[in-house]
Amino acid sequence: MKIAPLISVVIPCFNDGIYLPETIQKIKEQTLKDFEIIVVNDGSTDSYTLEILEKISQQGITILHKQNGKMSSARNHGVRFSNAHYIVTVDSDDYFDSTFFEKAISILNKQAHVAVVSSHIKMFGAYKMKSKPRGGGAFNFLFSNECSSSAMIRKSCWEEIDGYDEQMTLGYEDWEFYIRITQKGWKIEIIPEFLTYYRQTEKSMRRSKTEPNKEKIIKYILNKHKDWFIDCLSKLIIEKQVIYTERRTSYSTIFKLLSDRLTKKYK
Repeated sequence: MKIAPLISVVIPCFNDGIYLPETIQKIKEQTLKDFEIIVVNDGSTDSYTLEILEKISQQGITILHKQNGKMSSARNHGVRFSNAHYIVTVDSDDYFDSTFFEKAISILNKQAHVAVVSSHIKMFGAYKMKSKPRGGGAFNFLFSNECSSSAMIRKSCWEEIDGYDEQMTLGYEDWEFYIRITQKGWKIEIIPEFLTYYRQTEKSMRRSKTEPNKEKIIKYILNKHKDWFIDCLSKLIIEKQVIYTERRTSYSTIFKLLSDRLTKKYK
């Protein structure tokens, strides 16, 4: 009888065969080795990607084929076929530092209230920058996404909230996913190290789909969680404070954040 791995790494892939071998190689270099790799072919159409997927399938890596349904659908499909207690999500052109699995598992084993672990982010490729998301509880996700889509997640938590919203095909599906997780009282932990690497290309989804449709996506999230947003904003106004991880942000700062968001000055 085959023993289930500790971690299932789920990699959605749509026409990204050129980057997929590097992503898989980086996973194999992890210091913690107890994992399986599941690549979800989300309806790829270019012959090169299909050839790469065929080669990868000969390496003992699971390849799942499905019709194109975008990122949420692909991730959910991969998780449903996973055999582990922990899920790692990573896009087919991104990767982690070799120590990420080991460090993330250590946190999840020690902190039962934590559902998701990610890290600071380095973006590379077409343009370079760094990002330091805060993680934390529900209030921290009120105005922006404070966790990378590349992360380690308790599978039981994914099951509890029924996975990613497959209606969200333009981006920010990870933000909405984390809103529902933190609404349940779970916390999201960010390792304060640059362990996540995001490749930036001219055709990256954030640049081609998410940013041009930002207002539409945010309105969808606001409408879906209307009661929660109203309740949170009421508490901010009444209590005149919100906790971002370990520090407090004043009411005047929160008011400015809200004002800037509504007037589209917030970035």
